Amino acid sequence: MRGAHLYTADDGERVLPEGSLLAVDGRIAAVGTKAEVDSAVAALPPGQRAALRTVDARRMLVLPGFVNAHWHELFSTRLPFNGALRPADDRGDQAGFLGHGGDMHRISAVFDSFHDLIAGLTPDEGEAIARFSMWTQLRAGVTTLGDVGSVNRPEALAAAAVWLGMRCSVSTWATDAVCRPGESAFTRSRDTDAVLSEIESLVKTCADDPTGLLKARPTAVYGTNMTDELGRGLAGIVQRHDTGFASHIGAQRNEGEFVRGYYGDTPVRRFAGLGLLDERLMSIHTGFADDEERKMLLEAGVHLSHSPAKYGSAGESAMTETRLIPELRRAGLDVSLSTDGQPLVFPGMPEQMRAAWQTHNEMYADPLLVRPTDALAMGTRIAARGLRWEEEIGSLAPGKQADLVMVPLDDWRFVHTPRPLEAFLAVGGSGDIDTVVVGGRVLVESGRPTGFDEDALLADYEAALRSYSVRCLKVPQESVDEVFARTTRRRAAEEATR
Repeated sequence: MRGAHLYTADDGERVLPEGSLLAVDGRIAAVGTKAEVDSAVAALPPGQRAALRTVDARRMLVLPGFVNAHWHELFSTRLPFNGALRPADDRGDQAGFLGHGGDMHRISAVFDSFHDLIAGLTPDEGEAIARFSMWTQLRAGVTTLGDVGSVNRPEALAAAAVWLGMRCSVSTWATDAVCRPGESAFTRSRDTDAVLSEIESLVKTCADDPTGLLKARPTAVYGTNMTDELGRGLAGIVQRHDTGFASHIGAQRNEGEFVRGYYGDTPVRRFAGLGLLDERLMSIHTGFADDEERKMLLEAGVHLSHSPAKYGSAGESAMTETRLIPELRRAGLDVSLSTDGQPLVFPGMPEQMRAAWQTHNEMYADPLLVRPTDALAMGTRIAARGLRWEEEIGSLAPGKQADLVMVPLDDWRFVHTPRPLEAFLAVGGSGDIDTVVVGGRVLVESGRPTGFDEDALLADYEAALRSYSVRCLKVPQESVDEVFARTTRRRAAEEATR
């Protein structure tokens, strides 16, 4: 690859306005000036040199593949929860359970109910839904996903990742309790040993994956749905298999007292007591903690993941109400970006980078607190470190996997700018991604998949969503038919216009 405006996102945050890159057998062999990379090319054996594909990238912005280390696959729930069954007018909307500090009883009940939704998916439905859901991430430049529990089968996520050619750290929807209104203690909702057995089996299976695309990471979706027995069991798996761990901790204003009432202690203290508060932990949306808990997070060296472009639409205040996340970042903790997961359309990684760049800086009246290159690192190198995958991915450096994305710079928004990353984050976004490469394989080119028929992928997803929604979600057949008829009419009108 020659002539790119290349951002390495390496430890030195190198920017190469006319950069070149050589990838051999899926790994980066050289990155630097044209002369430096030409020298590396010349040193290759003649047969290998002759087999190279040369890309003229003179009008391209080249970035490391995005690492979305906190994500949930929720596309099987799109019909009951997304705009398909809601009125077009938004004036009658009500705040969801994440707004106004969090309806904790409802959060606990909804999260507990997802086990039944997962069990209702057939293997074929699960994989068809996972392929389409994960494709929307890959198409938007995400080369690595970090699942933190999904409304899908973990084996479906793993199979979909390998089929698409992208990387995924897979997990399970690990909960074993629910907190009900009017009760003073949690109610156990499933067998703890069975939950632990499932995640340990998944960790072992992914450890034997021959593709290099899969990992597994124990997760607990939320402390509101995790007994002490489950927490200690997860800590044991993490230690035995030397993995990371992730959970939502201190994400809501109302969470602290709620968890204390049902489990005897506040979230951060509780996770510490269970042996889960250390450098292995990815603590998600952690915006609420008292002064002692802040010190505990710092001393433990945890990794924080947040999704600033998602909070406003969900009614969350994880950043602005307490400033805990940016304060911990300023104090030295790793803080990465992620999309979270919603059945609704939600912002991708470029939009999360933009929100971090703008929101952190606005909160402190400091335009240099998070620079565009910092935001890029939060969505690539730092996120890879949070997944414990940093030796392989997250930056464009020799020896690492050749995971990268390319954005054309000949659009009117980007021409004549000496800082195209800044322009891309300011006025561009996920839809501008042109090319996505994972391990040296071009998976997306000119915005289209290279290895499959996108229309067939969508048809398989819609067929799975139809059958699952009627059978398991009890959506009336006539409502499902109307949703898809509306979509068909819109597509026909778009095709006629083209």
